[in-house]
Amino acid sequence: MKKFSFELQTLLAIRARKEDEIKLQLAEKNRQISDCNTELIRINDELKHLQVSEKQKRKTQNSVMALRYSVAYRHKLKQDLLKTGRKIDDLNADVYKIQILLVNATKERRAIELIKEKRFQEWKKEYDSEQQKVTDDISQQGYIRKRLVRNDSSL
Repeated sequence: MKKFSFELQTLLAIRARKEDEIKLQLAEKNRQISDCNTELIRINDELKHLQVSEKQKRKTQNSVMALRYSVAYRHKLKQDLLKTGRKIDDLNADVYKIQILLVNATKERRAIELIKEKRFQEWKKEYDSEQQKVTDDISQQGYIRKRLVRNDSSL
């Protein structure tokens, strides 16, 4: 009996490759989110540092221009915080879409794998049946030979 071969193996490989590509897209989006979170933490730390340093400066000097610059810089940092937060929200929405694509790709790949498993089980059952027939035939021939040998020795 010939070896097991699955005609849809190339389709299964294509589906697996597609799933891997989607996983790479998801990983890239997660990396971007991680980078944005790092940026968010950096901006937040910079804002806290600015507020602490401004409290110290205001105790010692009363420059209107320095106050104006610090307020402008604080406003810029808050705008950067908002912009980075929006970017994280957009990336999370993209991640959600990619996760849906990944689930669908996994379902498609798994459907082909189930067909492969079912066909393999059918082939295995047929193969075992063929092997059992060969074993039965060999056993039957051995029984007949022993019987003939006994009959010949009794004559």
